[in-house]
Amino acid sequence: MEPQWRPLREPAANQVWQQVLRPVAAELRVGAGKVAELIVQLYQAEAPEVVPDASAVAEQMASTEAALHQVAQCIDIGLDPCRAELAPATAAFARSSVQRNISLNELIRSVRLAQRQLWQWLFDQITEAGQPEDHGKALELVTNWLFAYIDDFLAQGEHAYAIEREAWLGGAAAARASAVDDILAGREHDPQRASTRLRYDINRHHVGVQTWLNPAHDVGGEQSLLAEALSQLARAVSAQSTLVHPARSMAIAAWITRPRAYAVEDLKVVQDEAGTLLPGGVRIAIGEPGWGIIGFRRSHVEASHARRVASLLGDRAGLVTCYRDVAVAALGCADAEHAVAFVRRVLGPLAADDETTYRIAGTLAVYLEENRSPAKAAHRLSVHPNTISYRINQAEGLLGRPIDANTVELSVALALLPALPGLIDRRTAQL
Repeated sequence: MEPQWRPLREPAANQVWQQVLRPVAAELRVGAGKVAELIVQLYQAEAPEVVPDASAVAEQMASTEAALHQVAQCIDIGLDPCRAELAPATAAFARSSVQRNISLNELIRSVRLAQRQLWQWLFDQITEAGQPEDHGKALELVTNWLFAYIDDFLAQGEHAYAIEREAWLGGAAAARASAVDDILAGREHDPQRASTRLRYDINRHHVGVQTWLNPAHDVGGEQSLLAEALSQLARAVSAQSTLVHPARSMAIAAWITRPRAYAVEDLKVVQDEAGTLLPGGVRIAIGEPGWGIIGFRRSHVEASHARRVASLLGDRAGLVTCYRDVAVAALGCADAEHAVAFVRRVLGPLAADDETTYRIAGTLAVYLEENRSPAKAAHRLSVHPNTISYRINQAEGLLGRPIDANTVELSVALALLPALPGLIDRRTAQL
């Protein structure tokens, strides 16, 4: 196979490419996820504005990993670095950056940070492989190739950014987004003016919604999947209109509205039927219903908190997370380090990270929620009342005290317990 990049055709360079660079490209293809993680960690430390929250981290991970796979493939076949096209996930991230108000300078800096991390990884791989006499030539080739690739990568990214920015700033979407931002920030208080700016009746009953894709979801068609989920949700609760506020390519904030008030049962239907309502990979967080401009803002804030808790719960979260169900956890986990210390102090051994202990703690939580009724707790958990009593005795043994003591602290700690692994990970990342 003859490489397309001209410098690799020189006999000595071609030999180094075959013996050193192609094996390194194979390693990059296998380890792209780990290298992407290193790059995103660098962003969190030095460019946090491009990864402000967990969903942005997930989106950036997908974009970076796709770009690394492309780098590996291009090096493997000896492609001219100026002939590679942006990966779809990378192009999507560039476009969504416009809507999230990330400046072009910030994006360019993030690419340069990624280049620095990738070059270091390539340096380490090359100097550990092949013959020492080949290292110098291999490093020269890969450095020249990478700089040319990044320069062309930036040119394509800037082009995608510019096109999206022109469309965004020139359309009604920008005016609507500005109005939403003013309402959420408390700068807009007049309902009539807000309705005019939004082209959406603010004097109605609203439910704030956050919808996003599971990070493991294959890239492609994200916005259509999220839009479908919102449509299904609106239909399930008989909403008359939907206002969408783009967050990023893999997430949407929205409000579903109607003239009459929402009932608790309306949202419960969404939870009960989520498996059939939602497209695969979609997750939803829902705020409490609210009316008018104040309810519009409050329900959005609550949905945002519910999504934050859902991200901490990870696999323990359902497809739909309602703020009503996680309000205590949302209040208690704003400070990750404080929350972890609180749960461990109050629960002691009952906070152990194993399924048996977690089941005992979960039973205790339900038992307290059901006013200490073994029968009601058993009904909720689909077990025998004697099982409830047995687990409560186990819980008291692990706590080392009766559950009658410090019941408020105990209930709060149990509400936070499902989020403990996520809180520990977040606390660690902040250190």
